[in-house]
Amino acid sequence: MSRLDSHIRQKIAQRDSINLASQLLDGEDGVIVEFGLSTGRSYSHFRERFPRLEIFCFDRVDITHPQSRPPAGHLFLGEIIDVLADPAIHARFAKQVLLAHIDTGRGNLENENLPEQIMDRIQHWLKPGALVLSDHALRLAPAWRIDPVDTTGQVQHSDRFFVYRRR
Repeated sequence: MSRLDSHIRQKIAQRDSINLASQLLDGEDGVIVEFGLSTGRSYSHFRERFPRLEIFCFDRVDITHPQSRPPAGHLFLGEIIDVLADPAIHARFAKQVLLAHIDTGRGNLENENLPEQIMDRIQHWLKPGALVLSDHALRLAPAWRIDPVDTTGQVQHSDRFFVYRRR
């Protein structure tokens, strides 16, 4: 399969996973955190699917399209692991997160363990029943208390984007 076809499949799976999350979490309260904002395409989709919820984004640098830029106070920049070392960030989000979106990219060896590093640091942010969406299949740690969600028949190319639910 070409890299282009692989990328398209991943984007379809990502979109379908976000749409599924909007159905599963409809009417719930909490915040969304997105790790790997990039140009803001998924952020734009989150705004449409979750118009009532605040969305907070984390990335190394701001390369968002002007129409997809989070408002002031909703974008945290810097090396994600360094930003997540700030106790004030943890106090802000503890037990508040309804949905965590971890999209750190594929094919870059330095990012391969980043999703698990993020989960280690944000596990206490997740509300019971919260969802985690990831572009990597997570090696689950017992402390995270999350389980894979079977998305068969709901997410095309479900082997390219992964959904988990907090117990």
